[in-house]
Amino acid sequence: MTTVTDPQDRASYARDAGEKDLYVGYLAWARDTLRWKCSGLDAEQLARRHAPSDLSLGGLLKHLTVVEAGWVNLTFAGGVERPSWFAQWDPDGDEGWTFTTAAADDPADLFAWLDETQRITERIVAGADLDDLAVNPDEDGPVPLRWILLHLVQEYARHLGHADLLREAVDGSTGV
Repeated sequence: MTTVTDPQDRASYARDAGEKDLYVGYLAWARDTLRWKCSGLDAEQLARRHAPSDLSLGGLLKHLTVVEAGWVNLTFAGGVERPSWFAQWDPDGDEGWTFTTAAADDPADLFAWLDETQRITERIVAGADLDDLAVNPDEDGPVPLRWILLHLVQEYARHLGHADLLREAVDGSTGV
């Protein structure tokens, strides 16, 4: 399990890197920021919801893991590896299952699933070009890896704002 307890330990990205390296760098930084926001918390704290929402820090860990694996591993690469959490997934079920089921998950599993997804993503992206199209297009048609990586950066960015608020509500910790 990769933990980040100090914001200075987050992945960095070079301003002069190539396009693909920038996307991968920003994505790694976002994952590390999520790890930092969730670090040092026990199961109860990770499961704490902020009413009236179903959001919790554990739910964000699970949600972002599943979204990233869904786009890169399953949609783009066609499922080159079966994620260890995959048996829990109900494709016909509630879209919010990641938020509502995370409270029952062991915190070590939540972090391990994010690590697993990151390793798979990095292997897939390393062997692909940004213009390569997803092998399993969604209902709107095929999308290139470039779009998927930008979408993931946007998805993490959106939820990192939630993580800031959730962590502050749990124990008063703040910081970006």
